Amino acid sequence: MNQLDPSSGIGRRTFLRNNALLAGLATLGPLHALGRRIAAGGSPSSGTGYGPLVDKGDLLLPEGFHYQIISWQGKTMSDGNPTPGLFDGMGAFPAIRPSDAPGPRTILIRNHENREAGGELKVVTPPSLQYDELANGGNTKLVVERRKTGQRDPASGTKLYEYEIIKDFAILGGTSTNCAGGEMAFKKWITCEEVVKRGSNGKKHGYIFEIDARSPDPVPAVPILAAGRMVHEATAWRDGILYETEDRGLDSDPLLGVIGACFYRFIPQHEQYRSSNLAFTNGTLQALKLRHEFHANMDSGRSIGVPYRVGWVNVNEPDHDDDSDNRRDRVPGFTPTRIQAQDKGAAFFDRLEGMWARGTGENARIYFDCTTGGPANLGQVWEYHVGLETITLIYQSANAATLRNPDNVVIVPQTRDIFLCEDGGGTQFIRGLTTEGAIYDFARTNTNQTEFCGACFDQGGHTLFVNQQGDRGSLPDGPAGARAVTYAIYGPFRERRL
Repeated sequence: MNQLDPSSGIGRRTFLRNNALLAGLATLGPLHALGRRIAAGGSPSSGTGYGPLVDKGDLLLPEGFHYQIISWQGKTMSDGNPTPGLFDGMGAFPAIRPSDAPGPRTILIRNHENREAGGELKVVTPPSLQYDELANGGNTKLVVERRKTGQRDPASGTKLYEYEIIKDFAILGGTSTNCAGGEMAFKKWITCEEVVKRGSNGKKHGYIFEIDARSPDPVPAVPILAAGRMVHEATAWRDGILYETEDRGLDSDPLLGVIGACFYRFIPQHEQYRSSNLAFTNGTLQALKLRHEFHANMDSGRSIGVPYRVGWVNVNEPDHDDDSDNRRDRVPGFTPTRIQAQDKGAAFFDRLEGMWARGTGENARIYFDCTTGGPANLGQVWEYHVGLETITLIYQSANAATLRNPDNVVIVPQTRDIFLCEDGGGTQFIRGLTTEGAIYDFARTNTNQTEFCGACFDQGGHTLFVNQQGDRGSLPDGPAGARAVTYAIYGPFRERRL
């Protein structure tokens, strides 16, 4: 990774090249076609995607796509415990395929957003490995095998496959409200607590934790203190830096007027390896700031397709002691992370949630969304360009029929489209945002109206694994028709139309 100067937030090599890179702002890529079209008086376009959605049973999907429910709340796992509910963020990693296995295998690491009220089912790992024995959240690991059936769909001619869980068990426990997270190098997953509180035993919550997806057994839950204590949502790892989103909405503040969520990056003090863990290194936590604007409001007044140059401000006390995450009196040691950052001029957003990265080096991009961002409170999608150090609004919903409250995101390997999982009321969709700036429907709920989440692809891009979170209550099996489920969706992902 480039050597970084945390005080300026710019890599030295990147700093030297910025002038040349900025000369290419007008040709950042086809996603900015949407911005140019709107600037010329047009509007966001609706794409055909993979074609009209067809009733497949639990889901509506394009013709030629199929699904299988591979895991569900209450199902007995390999460790003998029932599968906990409240499925959320998830990562997919290639697994070693035994010589006698009939098909390739994928490791899934799945979050469970279990809380400590209402009798929610605990994620059970050995007590000595748990961070907090009184907390119910955590993660499960699933090893999934994909097999050919030798049959084809008579309507579309698509080859049919079947999926089997070879092994599943709780891999991390003793955390709370595990929402999303992100994939790291070396087949690791970061899981995020979406809560700031202190348990009755004095344990502080509001951290992120690293999980080695290769581990055949449960792993210790060790918080990454230097990465900040906040209402975490998602992470993305690129070139030795961990980017983080925060799920906080807009609120009034006596000093700043209005505050919101921040977009962060954590720069570890030491390079990470397969055998290392971010919990055992120090580092610098920073929040994004517009270079020419103090405490910029990113929720309104931003034009689609216009890049803004950014810098970064340091968060001096990332592991604060405010258990409410809401104190406003600026007492040292008790000031929430986002307020520390915004007091220094950090930009603020309305509910930062899902995030995914693509590309490497100076061509790397980080994509993230705001669930209630924009004047209509229906959602925004942003792009952070690592090499240029710019942030650009690439989509903003003004119509719930087009996009309503996006949450988890993933990038389709074959097309580079962004799949946006909705988290709104009523019928839920997975929408696709193309590199040409068009949006389309990919999936719709039918029998279960809980949110889509945890979208991720297997190594070859053949299978989209995605969850529906399920409702709270009636545990361990979940409410009838609204239990948490994990799908394997497959089909011709390469054949997306405009």
